[in-house]
Amino acid sequence: MNMEEFKSRKRRRAASDPNRHTCQRFAWPEPALPSNLVHDPEFWFEDGSVVLVALNVGFRVYRRILQEHSPFFKDMFRMPQPANALKVEGCPVVVLADTPHQLRHMLRVLFPTGGNLRFGKQEATLTMDAVAAVIRLAHKYQMDQLLAQALSALMEFYTDDFYEFVKQDRKVTMTAMPIDAITAISLARLTSTPSILPLAYLHASCAGSQVLHGCVRDGAWAEPLAYADLVRIIDGRPALTHAMDKMVCRIFKPETSDACSDSRRCLRIMTARTADLPEYLDMAYGTMFAPGVTLGSFTHVHGGIELTTGMRLCERCRAMLKERELEEKKELWNDIPNIFNLEEPEGWQVE
Repeated sequence: MNMEEFKSRKRRRAASDPNRHTCQRFAWPEPALPSNLVHDPEFWFEDGSVVLVALNVGFRVYRRILQEHSPFFKDMFRMPQPANALKVEGCPVVVLADTPHQLRHMLRVLFPTGGNLRFGKQEATLTMDAVAAVIRLAHKYQMDQLLAQALSALMEFYTDDFYEFVKQDRKVTMTAMPIDAITAISLARLTSTPSILPLAYLHASCAGSQVLHGCVRDGAWAEPLAYADLVRIIDGRPALTHAMDKMVCRIFKPETSDACSDSRRCLRIMTARTADLPEYLDMAYGTMFAPGVTLGSFTHVHGGIELTTGMRLCERCRAMLKERELEEKKELWNDIPNIFNLEEPEGWQVE
């Protein structure tokens, strides 16, 4: 996502989001420091200039970095502190309504530590816990550049690009389980990013009864699905199953290319392949839409070979079979929003 696209969506979101922070809404909190305050082992810099408190955990960091990235913190630090303002080791204190886990994920992006979290080029794969925390706090504290980077990782995983999704060597910068799609749905709504929703619903439909209990984030709290979202997933799963069954059957229908060089041999091979439909269906339901995995190829598995005799389809029939598979996958892809009763995101359809 480039910054111009992000800023355009930000303007639309800001006009309708009453929860976005503004400096007019901020006031220094009444003194209330937890009696059991502990220093965060990762983010307690001895020369830090402000202490952020989340629950009973203190994070001593640098106000300059915070205000450089966040208009919210910049406006807050400009305001005069009351006479009875809280201080810890001489530093002003800001009590936040976030969890230590969430705050730690965000600080890992802003400050260089051993657990530093970076978007883009990196060796470690991002987790949904980290990406979700950064998106929520960057949105809350108006860190727009950081929000755009984190959203890009989420949009890469729950892509709206069919050709990217079908790549056999597809690489993504984050990892997630099917149940994590509950969080993706929530983040899509928070940030007005509807392109995430079709694949998020599809992945959530693979989580089984777990969707009834919600998704646990950072091992601390469960994020539930709204009733309407549960209905979409429960109703969408059998519709998806039906569509996938038809797709596999149409791919492997025993019909040769018009330009086939040996129709008798190729028809025999294709007919033999229909005996493997249960195997292909297992592939479809086991790995085809696994999160982070490509829309897997069926026709490359045996390369058009009849295993009992070793005979191979002619070149034109192999090409036809690959093209048929691609077209059937396009049809299924185009139907995903309808399967889950979603408004189709702009640019979703593929020709």
